[in-house]
Amino acid sequence: MKPNKLHILLWFLKLRYSRLFHSNKISGSRVRHWKKTLSKSDFYQPLISSGDFPIMNKQRFMDHFDEINTVGVYKSEAMDIALKSEQSRDFTPTINNISIGLSSGTSGNKGIFLTNPAEKAIWVGAILDRVIGLSLKKRKVAFFLRANNNLYESVKSKTLEFTFFDLKESVNVHFQRLAELSPDILVAQPSALYQIAKCYEGTNTKPTFSKVISVAEVLEDDQKAYFQRVFQCRIDQVYQCTEGFLAYTCKQGKLHFNEDWLKIEKRYLDESRFHPIITDYLRSSQPIVRYELNDIIHEGKVCTCGSKATVIDRIEGRSDDVFLFEVAGDEKIIYPDFIRRAVISSSDEILNYLVRKTSKSRLEVSLETTDKSSSNEVFDTVKQRLVELLTQYGVVDIEITQMEYQHDPMMKFTRIKNDSRENV
Repeated sequence: MKPNKLHILLWFLKLRYSRLFHSNKISGSRVRHWKKTLSKSDFYQPLISSGDFPIMNKQRFMDHFDEINTVGVYKSEAMDIALKSEQSRDFTPTINNISIGLSSGTSGNKGIFLTNPAEKAIWVGAILDRVIGLSLKKRKVAFFLRANNNLYESVKSKTLEFTFFDLKESVNVHFQRLAELSPDILVAQPSALYQIAKCYEGTNTKPTFSKVISVAEVLEDDQKAYFQRVFQCRIDQVYQCTEGFLAYTCKQGKLHFNEDWLKIEKRYLDESRFHPIITDYLRSSQPIVRYELNDIIHEGKVCTCGSKATVIDRIEGRSDDVFLFEVAGDEKIIYPDFIRRAVISSSDEILNYLVRKTSKSRLEVSLETTDKSSSNEVFDTVKQRLVELLTQYGVVDIEITQMEYQHDPMMKFTRIKNDSRENV
């Protein structure tokens, strides 16, 4: 069932008001309604009076899926529908009007998320307010996603038209249709945006976008600069995951948490990095309470846009992809930012790359360069920079090998990846 357009408009107005006047404060009425929602959850109902809610992660959240959700959906049934939808590419099936979604499982285990019609109206209202905006001018939006999000269909109107491009197909296959569509707004993950940009460059086709919105993956500075040069427009970022719509880009180009309905606790990893612990005061079918994400966040300075909501300076990556090494009995931690700097400072010929830790003593490097004939030479430089970085941490005797660069568009792309699940 699609959300009612009147409900969407009401939530648009509510969220516009709270963004402008209560950007970092959750209203008392919202808290009271949230507590009523928790009373319908077998898991959280006994904890409401004490407020002693445990910190959750994906594994624990999925282990207690049946008790946490408030709509009587069983994990086995939901997983069956979600997997069938992935195979058939038909994402319309529901359970008692509850939509079922499947996360991509980048942290090693798949997750299921639920949304009811009321939550859809809230989400669409938030996206209209903070991402797409309202306009009397007719606009066309093209979005490249792993799975079709039927929420977009909810806001189709005389002034807003959405076209879905399935990432299961190559961007090259879609490009002619994209160019003919001439959309005003493009929504895609950075790995897809990169392929789209290459198509525009390769065909000398002029982009028509007034705005490009990056979703789902970490948007790095060099990627953003490249996209701005090719698309000749502003590149906004949306921080959204299975756990909800977390942050948006303001008019000054800064990423802000949606703290008018999200409580953000911070578990600091060091003096500048933290994991966000999310409590969502608007989710009802599947409460998100003190859910710790393993994204590594750097907090930014207060923004001049006027919002008091926390600024995200950058999303460094996931803690799963931090490189750990043992040196003389001590654990050495190398964060993704340091790996990135070592690679991108090696050569201007690097277009894209992947550095994978496959065991405690082996790294694999895949490079896409402007000139394929020079890739071996560029790899030698990258290897030297990585050896220098590792040596600074006392890490020696690491095998670094070159692998062919390739990417499955159906998988989230990360440039720094830890596939080693050993102790270190």
